[in-house]
Parts: sequence; C-alpha cells; structure tokens
Amino acid sequence: MLEELGHDVAIVTGRTDLERAAFPSVADAVNIFRPDYAVVSTATAQHLPSVAALEAADFTGRLLIEKPLAVPLISLGSFGRVGVGFNLRFHPVVRRLHELLAGTRIYTVEAYVGQHLALWRPDREPRAVYSARRADGGGVLRDLSHEWDYLAMMLGGCRGVFARGGRVADVTEDSDDAWGVVAEYERAPIVTVQLNYLDTQVHRRVVATTEAGTVEADLIAGTVRVDDSLEYFTVERDDTYRAMHAAMLADEPVPTSPAVATPEEAAGTDALIRLIETSALTRSWVEAA
Repeated sequence: MLEELGHDVAIVTGRTDLERAAFPSVADAVNIFRPDYAVVSTATAQHLPSVAALEAADFTGRLLIEKPLAVPLISLGSFGRVGVGFNLRFHPVVRRLHELLAGTRIYTVEAYVGQHLALWRPDREPRAVYSARRADGGGVLRDLSHEWDYLAMMLGGCRGVFARGGRVADVTEDSDDAWGVVAEYERAPIVTVQLNYLDTQVHRRVVATTEAGTVEADLIAGTVRVDDSLEYFTVERDDTYRAMHAAMLADEPVPTSPAVATPEEAAGTDALIRLIETSALTRSWVEAA
C-alpha cells in the first residue's frame, strides 16, 4: 500500500521469491536502499532487535512500529519521528464512536473482539503463526491490543483492573487465547473487555451507555447505532493502514485525521497489559500506578 501512495518500497526478508526489492539484513537495506521511512512489522518479540538493528545502521528517518510497542522508550531517541501501528484509530466507526462519546457522561462500556486464530491466516496452520507462541510475543492480549489503545483515547487513563485469562482452549501452542477484564477508566466507572482467538463468527464491537443514550459500534458491520438512529460506514480492508501511513508521512498534522499513536501512548498500553497479567496471576484487583 505504500507503493500505492507513490513510494518506492524494499523489504528485509530471508525470502528470495519476491518481485520487489528485498535485502537479507537491515544494514544492507539502510546502506543500499537508503530509506527515509521504516516499518517494523516483525513478530512482537523481534521489535526490539529490529529497532536496535536500525539504530546500529544509523537510520534516522521516520519509524513506525507495529503494535504492541514492546520497545523501551529509551531505545527510540535516535529516530526522526516514531509512531506505533494502532491502525484502528483510523477506522471510521472508531472515529465516530470517539466523536459521540466526547463531551457526554459515560456510565458503562463493553468491548468485545473475537476471531478464531485459524481465520487469521487461512493458508497456514494456526500453531504455525507467531501468535500461537508465547516466546515470539504471541497471545491474544497483545495481538488484539487495539482495544486498550482506543479505549484510552476515548476514556482517559485506566485506574485499575481485575482480569481472568490465559490459554483456555487448544488453538495455540502455548500463548494466551482468551481474556475477560473488568476495569475502571477516568471517564467510565465500569468497563468490561473480552478478547479471544476462539470466535468462529468474527466480532468486534463496543456498546456504551451514556447520558445521551446507548451507542453501539460494530467495526465488522461498519455501523454505529445511537438508540434508533443507525449510520453505515464503508471500510475497505487496507483503508485504515493507508490512512495511518499517510499520517506518519505528512509533514504537518492532517486536521481531519486522527494522530498516529505515540510511543508514550503505546508504552501506556504495554503497561496496562502487564497490569492485566498481574491481576490474573494474583487473582486480585490491581490499581494502576
């Protein structure tokens, strides 16, 4: 899609069957291709080594890191601009939900996302993808961390959580596949979130009760309902990614576009994920720092 936006693109990969320019190492790519924008889309456990390789190769351009961040902020100081790939910020349903919740009193929020791991990459066995392995940074809590990002964007900081989750089925090798979380946010006293790799029907929705009425947002159907009023949105598969890259590459903020997630915001999501894991381990409500 970067090519569609008019950019020359090369990738770092061990594959040799690709038509576009490919390099065996980050150093080769930086020294020969000389990019001014880099995207780290490796398995989560490889984010930090990938960033370190870019720094070692003296890359100082703009950098986008796939979510979750999983990189200490101290490791990002040498790059021109850094964003984190929470592309659902650019989904029109999420944007409309954000607009509707702004400036109104929120009572409760319920977020649900579920998609069976076998449906993610139908051409591969579920246990063959990195998501299935804890050592590679897989697991639904991190893979589907968009919910934590957009909830913080809409509701402010998380004040505390009680969580249960882990590997409850057998679709992964050893990574977590389902979580249920009860949380308190600055703008919403009761927030419940469920994430799983198990739903064979595929759902991603949010229901919020507010003083202005009940809002139901369905990202899969592309709809937002406020009581009896229903809005429809057309979203192509790659639209949110195109919008995110365009925002990263713009020299000035685009007034009609959301901002790309900052490393600081993404680090907050990483911290919340650790808080959720602590709650499950200790079987207790855990306050945010």
